[in-house]
Amino acid sequence: MTQKRLKLSWLLLGSLIASTGTSFIWPLTTVYMHDYLHQTLTLAGIVLFVESVLMIGGSYLGGYIYDHFNYRPWLLGSIGASLISMFLLIFFNGWPLYPLLLLVNGFGGAIANTIINALATTIKHHDAAYVFNMMYFAANCGVVLGTFIVGFVVKYNIRYVFVVTFILFVFFWLIAQRHYRVPRKVAVPEKTAATDLLLPKKTPVFAVWIVCGLLLAYLMIELGYSQWQSNLAVYMQSLGIGLNKYSYLWTINGIIIVIGQPLINYLELHFEINGYHKVYGGFLLFILGFGSLIFAKDYPHFILSMVIVTLGEVIAFPTIPALVASLSSEAEKGKYQGFVSISASLGHAIGPLLGGVVIEFASYEVLFEGLTFLIVIAGVLSMIITWFKKI
Repeated sequence: MTQKRLKLSWLLLGSLIASTGTSFIWPLTTVYMHDYLHQTLTLAGIVLFVESVLMIGGSYLGGYIYDHFNYRPWLLGSIGASLISMFLLIFFNGWPLYPLLLLVNGFGGAIANTIINALATTIKHHDAAYVFNMMYFAANCGVVLGTFIVGFVVKYNIRYVFVVTFILFVFFWLIAQRHYRVPRKVAVPEKTAATDLLLPKKTPVFAVWIVCGLLLAYLMIELGYSQWQSNLAVYMQSLGIGLNKYSYLWTINGIIIVIGQPLINYLELHFEINGYHKVYGGFLLFILGFGSLIFAKDYPHFILSMVIVTLGEVIAFPTIPALVASLSSEAEKGKYQGFVSISASLGHAIGPLLGGVVIEFASYEVLFEGLTFLIVIAGVLSMIITWFKKI
């Protein structure tokens, strides 16, 4: 029997459901451990650090599994691990089971996400750029839905958050089990010696320097961005701003991305926009956004800061991997794209822990001042390197 091809529509639906479910959990993690489980911000940061490290390992493992083994049992097993962890959290959401089950969910989700991204590359009846743009769009629609709905759910009982997430993951597992099938991969013939000689082996030194500058700035930005996903929830609570209002900030974030990303794509198609000017414009918006947090004491100010930061995200985040791809040699495309992912993951791993330590020994204002300073230094350094090294 001829195997049906993988349909993009099912990948998009799965991405939407998974992102919605995930968006129920991560906005609450720090504030739940701090306010409900009465743990310190430093300890919450350690949990998020370990989760990020496990997700880095899960991402690598998912890619290795897809390349070397039958991906289906691993995909269903990893989604199943997240599903089971959410089910157990409905009944066992105290300390220390909450962080342990959170780590299981993060590790399983990272494996599944990598395998699904690899599956997306097998869709040949659409352009690859279109496929991944639509996946990005669907994921951000899930962020909008998840962060909006959780603001209502959490007002009734925190346990309902885990109930809804479990139900969503059940649907995700069923979609993966029924529809995430592709024909067995056909082995690619080895390159001939002549073809191999035509491919540049190493990325030029000047390009490596530019990439290092870009990724250093990207790392500093992710250190700051991770505060929005962790310590900012506790800070807003301390100012008398409810958790539901915090979750709505992420709804605003998702709406701006969903509207802004197609607009940016349209402008790039119809106008010649220098990628370096674009990414440094995004860096400037991040500096303004994080700097404004120093003075944020009321909800409208937090909304303004989120809008500025999100505009920087829409402009800079898709541009960074594109610039890195243009700078790296054909033989090292995967290597340098991997460095982009590592920079983001390191920022998310270190940021909450670093933020928690600074807050406990100093203040939130010192944290925001320090992060803004780091982004300024890294951004200026990146611009200088680009100015002197770019041909």
